[in-house]
This record gives sequence, C-alpha cells and structure tokens, in this order.
Amino acid sequence: MQKNKMPYDFISKDIYHGHHLQNQEPLKMNGKVTYTIVIISLFFGLIITSISHASEFGKSSTHILQIDYTGNILYVGGNGPYNYSKIQEAVDNASAGDTIFVYSKTSPYYENIIIEKEDIQLVGENKYTTIIDGNGINDVMQIKSDYVTVNGFTFQHSGLIEVPKYNAGVHVIYPSDYNTITDNIFIGDGNGICLEASNNNTVSNNIISNNMKGVLILAGSSHNIISENNVGNNGYGFFFGAAIDNTIIENNIKNSSECGLYLYFSRFQMIRRNNFINNTRHVYFIERFRFAFERNYFIRNYWDNWIGIGPKILKGEMFTEWVGQKLIPWINCDWTPAYKTFTTLV
Repeated sequence: MQKNKMPYDFISKDIYHGHHLQNQEPLKMNGKVTYTIVIISLFFGLIITSISHASEFGKSSTHILQIDYTGNILYVGGNGPYNYSKIQEAVDNASAGDTIFVYSKTSPYYENIIIEKEDIQLVGENKYTTIIDGNGINDVMQIKSDYVTVNGFTFQHSGLIEVPKYNAGVHVIYPSDYNTITDNIFIGDGNGICLEASNNNTVSNNIISNNMKGVLILAGSSHNIISENNVGNNGYGFFFGAAIDNTIIENNIKNSSECGLYLYFSRFQMIRRNNFINNTRHVYFIERFRFAFERNYFIRNYWDNWIGIGPKILKGEMFTEWVGQKLIPWINCDWTPAYKTFTTLV
C-alpha cells in the first residue's frame, strides 16, 4: 500500500516544551480596554465558527477494535513451531496480515522494538503481565508503517530525553497512518504515546500514567481519535504541538501535575465528553492571532471546578505576532459543560 506523503517541518524544541514565549512579558494595556476587546472578539468569533463547524461535531465516534486472525500466527515466549524468544525476531519474520502473540510467562521483555511492516497485529496475553521494558533508552516501540495493531501490553521505561527524540512507550512516526493502539498500559515513560506527523490513528482504552507527558501529538498529525483512555498522574495529560483536527473524546484526564490538556499553536481539536478531574490546571492554550477564528472546540466536558451555571471559561493566551509579537490574555469556552462525569475505562 503506497501513499504519496508530503514532508513536513518538525516542530522545534521550544514548541515542544511550549516555553519559548513564556519569558516574554504580556502586552500591557488598560485592563478595561483589554477585557472589552477580548470579550467582543471572542463572542463574535465563537458564534461564527461554532455555526460553521456544528455539522462536523456529530461525525466523530469511537473506534472498536476487532482483531482478525487472517494470516499466520507467530508466538513469542512459548514452545513449538513459529515461536521466538524475542518480540523483534517475530516482527522481523512476520508478513502482512500476520499476528504475533506474546506470552506473559517470560515477561518482562527488555527490548526496543521497531515495526516497519504493514498490517501486523501484535497481541499480548495480558496487559498487566505482558511487559515490554525499554531499559530507559529510546522508544520502547516505534511504529513506522500503516495498519499496525498493538493490544494487551504494558510499556514501561522509555528514555527520558525529550528533544529531539521524543522518547515514548509507543512512538508512531511519519509516515505511519491507520494504526490502532488499544487496551495497553503506559507507565514510567518520557511520553506514554507519541504521534508524530501521523494521521487517522486510533488510541483507545489505554491506561496512561506516571509519564512526563501522557499523550503527545506533534505537528503534521491530524484526524486521530483518542478515546476512552485513563490518563492520570502525568506531568501533562495531553500535549499538542502545532497539531490540527484531532478528536479527544470520553477520556479521564486527572491528577496532572502541570496541565491536563496543553494546546500550543494547535487548531480544530474537538475535545468532547471528557472528565477533567483534580488537575493542577485543566486546560491551557497559546493560539496565533492569524488563526484566531480557527479555534479548538470544547463540547460537554465534565469539569470538577465548574460553578454549575453558564459556560466553563478556559484561560489561555494569544500570540499577536503582527503587533509587537506579544502574548495577551485570551479565553475559550465549553458552552455546555456536563453536570456528571462520563463513564469510561476504570
């Protein structure tokens, strides 16, 4: 399956951290004037863009994994034919359509796995006991192809060097599309899951905890669906760097020490029916003035600090770029917050 893919510019170290503008002083203006300008601009911008995009909101849905054992089945950690002692050995000997089944009895597997073949299904016996440990270096698993399914593992101890490698439990790297990462555990990694210039991937029903960043989505990544995950006890729950048009739906985002959801120069994200609970800061964003009406959309999320009346106000900043390159206060809204938490993975 060949696809024509355009190269893209990797985001810089400063964009990844979201810090390169933070040392600049916000534009100092008369408080009442600034507030009035912001409110008027926001009001008309939100009405216009909300109407124009309303038809898109109903199109998103979660994906349900159905593993289809149509090819050969290779085994790791078992006995008999087609059995390997290392996961990478099985990957190297697999063909498109094959399934690799990994037993937990010889776990943990101390490996850094690279998948460069399309249409491979990698299935662990039990996500709690089938452990892949990255030895604290690089990515635990890299996916560099399309239509790969990863299900039923614990990924732990990736490298912690963030730039330029973005080390992760599972790192989906350009050009990689239509992959499914579901029902896994990511713990103690630099980034739990990283999508880098990758499109149309599904990340669902995972437990993502105790990582520097739970889910990192970088420039060139679009039309990905991240749904029904437990994302807790990370530095950042979700971190978007210059990403466009992804869907974050029905996740638990909780106990983030820095921020539950950080959006840096990212547009058209749909953040819908998520639970934001006990984060140091639920949401923060930095937007660009030239894209002021290409907003991120918050729809019926649960916020544990919402007052219960009116919209949930979300604070961030706008980078003026053409007017002195300053940061000024800006806001977005969840106009219809939920009164109760949504049921998702426990």
